[in-house]
Amino acid sequence: MCVTASIAAVSSACGDPVAPLSTATPGVIFTFPVDQQLDVPVGSRIVLTFSDPIAASALGPCTGSGAQITGALCLVGPEGPVAAMAEVSPDGATVSWSGAALAEGTTYAVYARPALLPAAANLPATGPLLSFTTRSTRPRAAAPTLIAIDGGAPASAGDPATRRRPLVETSTIRLTFSEPLDPRTVVMGSGAIELLAGTTQVPVTLVHEGIHVAIDPIEDLDAGTPYVLRIGGRLLDLGGQPVQPTSTTLTPQASLGPGATAQRLRTRGPADPGPASSRTGSARNVIVLDKPLIGREESTLAPSALAAELGDPKALGGPIAFVIRRGQRMSASGLEVALGGEIPLGLSTGDIEIEILTDSGGRIFRNAYQPADQVPENARAPLHADLTLDLAVYARDPIGNAVLTQTILGIQAAGVVTATDGVLAIEVVASMDLDLLGITKAPTNFVLELITAPADPAATLGTDTAPPEVTATSPANGSADHAVDAGVTVIFSEPVDLDRARAGIRLENTTGGVVPAVLESQGAAIVIRPLTSLAYNSTYRVVMAGITDLAGNELQATTGLQFNTPRLVGTGVSPTAVAIHPGVPCALTGGGGGISGQCAGGFGSDDVYQPFTLPSNQPVVASFSQPMTASSFTLGTACGTGSVRVEITDASGGCLSAVPGSLLVHDRAISFIPDLPWIPDTRYRLTLVSGGNDSCDGGEICGVGGVANFDPLNGTEGGDGGGSNLVIPFLGAPANAATFMVTETGPYSDINGSGYLDGGEATYDGNRAAMRIVDTTGSISSARFEGTDCLPGTSETEACIYLQGALPVALGALSTDCPLPDGTRAPRCIPAMLTPQAMYATSVSMSATVGISIGTDTGTAVMRVREPAAGPVIGHVIDRGGVPTLIAQLELYMDAPDMRVTLSDHDLHSKPLAVTLEGPLTFLPDGRIAITVSNVADVPVEVTIDAPLGIGGTVKIILPAGEMHLQLLSPLVRGGAL
Repeated sequence: MCVTASIAAVSSACGDPVAPLSTATPGVIFTFPVDQQLDVPVGSRIVLTFSDPIAASALGPCTGSGAQITGALCLVGPEGPVAAMAEVSPDGATVSWSGAALAEGTTYAVYARPALLPAAANLPATGPLLSFTTRSTRPRAAAPTLIAIDGGAPASAGDPATRRRPLVETSTIRLTFSEPLDPRTVVMGSGAIELLAGTTQVPVTLVHEGIHVAIDPIEDLDAGTPYVLRIGGRLLDLGGQPVQPTSTTLTPQASLGPGATAQRLRTRGPADPGPASSRTGSARNVIVLDKPLIGREESTLAPSALAAELGDPKALGGPIAFVIRRGQRMSASGLEVALGGEIPLGLSTGDIEIEILTDSGGRIFRNAYQPADQVPENARAPLHADLTLDLAVYARDPIGNAVLTQTILGIQAAGVVTATDGVLAIEVVASMDLDLLGITKAPTNFVLELITAPADPAATLGTDTAPPEVTATSPANGSADHAVDAGVTVIFSEPVDLDRARAGIRLENTTGGVVPAVLESQGAAIVIRPLTSLAYNSTYRVVMAGITDLAGNELQATTGLQFNTPRLVGTGVSPTAVAIHPGVPCALTGGGGGISGQCAGGFGSDDVYQPFTLPSNQPVVASFSQPMTASSFTLGTACGTGSVRVEITDASGGCLSAVPGSLLVHDRAISFIPDLPWIPDTRYRLTLVSGGNDSCDGGEICGVGGVANFDPLNGTEGGDGGGSNLVIPFLGAPANAATFMVTETGPYSDINGSGYLDGGEATYDGNRAAMRIVDTTGSISSARFEGTDCLPGTSETEACIYLQGALPVALGALSTDCPLPDGTRAPRCIPAMLTPQAMYATSVSMSATVGISIGTDTGTAVMRVREPAAGPVIGHVIDRGGVPTLIAQLELYMDAPDMRVTLSDHDLHSKPLAVTLEGPLTFLPDGRIAITVSNVADVPVEVTIDAPLGIGGTVKIILPAGEMHLQLLSPLVRGGAL
């Protein structure tokens, strides 16, 4: 049967040789976003399609503000027209903006004036054609609120007359919140989320991701029955604030009539019936990712078919509802990911699979830009389509899947429906944010075109008979370094049934006790998120039973997953900062006059730091050397209050006000996200309070070893805590397109941050440096390292120092003709801006003979990255024979503030060093990026010892080439600390 026969106005297109009448007036026929749309991704392609080619010559600059906008086509935000160039499609009938710099949580208007198409009857001479509001995923200081139900304001959700999308018996209920929610709190139950029929909880599949929650009833709702949706205060944001409770009565309408009409929808091929060219100005069935980190990438949908159920055309008084049931899949061509589009990463996804996670609702309805009584026609009044999707995206290659797999909720697609040659061609535009390499999001736009094909054998649905398999876990089985505040991730070869997983996956301790946790859907992965942090020095295991995919294929028996958390030994050594962004991890002295100063405890001749700036799209981040006391971090809400203060200051440093925002506290780090982006050229100040003594008092930042020590160059041992606060002045700067991430050494050995290997702390070769004594001079006749030989295969006795640190990195856009440390140049590179942080090294024991034998422990060594006077440290990621390789030349200061030599002095203070590091970027099985570098040449370190009576000399040490190992890991792709 011809499905369009159900729509009398276009029935002539189903094989009728008489062309339909052209009665509609020219004008705009479709836009994306649609008018009043909420939650629009900031990277969306903005589309206006017209019935006829526009007058491209009318395009030009836009000026004015408020209601006084001049220009034929303008995209206007709160601060006036957006400086973005509109593009006209080859057929001249579609105009669009791609890559416009839109702000989060902001309402924009599109002005389209009659000058674009003088014959148009539906272009307003004044006022905007449409408006829309962009998505905001930024945490907020205020309590979270429910801002949309099924794409419309919650106040209108219960009224069919004002509701944005009809609620029908097959609907999935989709919620949008003002900020991300803590996934540990997003559950069905009293005080959290309830969907009630009377007093009975409706069985549903609940999926959450960021600001989105999808509630998919297991069985279709009963039309005409009122349901109560309750949102309660058990739902928390990432900062621990409860959601404002709300309750709404929802009554689904009957859409199926006597029964749904089964239909097959398949991706339209080149030879299939339908419009000869796109009605939305872009390639159809092509997914486009566009991000400077990887350049522009495209993935083409493979021939796919979906089963749909169409409702009764008469049931809703015009619109025709349809549903595509969950569990169905589409495929797309894989990606060969390259940095900047040109430097190969060795990452291939294989075919990309897209699984529909919830029942996806849509409707076909009359053209919104024509009068309600206008007869539909393909050219000037095509039908409109609306479709909302919740998807699991994953890849066939195991490593590609570990990097790519994710859940994407609340995709709002809109488009046009054309009746041609006995089929309906449905072309919809959609936008989403795709997680990219685990470190950023890529604006992703696509046009999906489906045609009805009820009798076409090519539209036969595939049958899934393959059982899911476990392809990777994070942590790996047998791991001993799983972060206590991270989730546990199991990556499967395909998405699994979330409800069965919730019943069949549990986290246990070694006595079989169940660790309370929630499960998150992340595409083909499941994250097991403990409700509270795991314990150090502990063993855990994951038990799985009865796990299936949505087709019912059961997971075969697995070896299971068992892992340990790190060994934490008590210490009296205070924590110190290992990284601060913006700024440096030390209290400053000597600032003012346009400079930020020097690290307290260093030499007066040390380099000074240039003024610190922070792009408006980057957070404040601080990382610490040991586990911290979460309750000691209190965010100041007024000048001079709290142990963490982020303030606006005047030119003299006086506090004007506290910056509203969210403080996220982790086991060893904190981050602060302001409610509003940093304002360029505005003065800010970050203060971390340590107090004036080594006791851990109220209002001071503390860790397991006591109060924080922010001047480690004055000593790092027990009793050295307290002292100067860490105060970082900085200026707001414009947003940049660089990809920002905080990398951390991992795994590392000094878990308690004492500067020593204590009580069986494990040693890891990935973050250590070997030291070899090669000569002595003066009165020092000999010297040697005591303890375990670090490199037993050599003829010398080397000592190992074990490294700990964190490094904020900003990866820029592809550059050409890049200078390298050896004087050569690379034809292409990705610049990597490295901020001047510090690396901490464990103590080694050394003895020397100066007539008598003297011995010393170096104590904690601090290696500070020096900042060039001309600007930041820039490393380069280049193509080294098909391997992405980071090369960075670092100038350092080395300090051993706790080293004591009997009756002598030493010069391991602000000791200049230089090292060139080089190594590959690789992907771990869990999807994280590992930057594994080592020194390309010997690094000399000469220690001078001065004793009384002119006795003294030097000990000449080298870090042998290739023996300074540093492995920096990107954040967990999923399941990281909240």
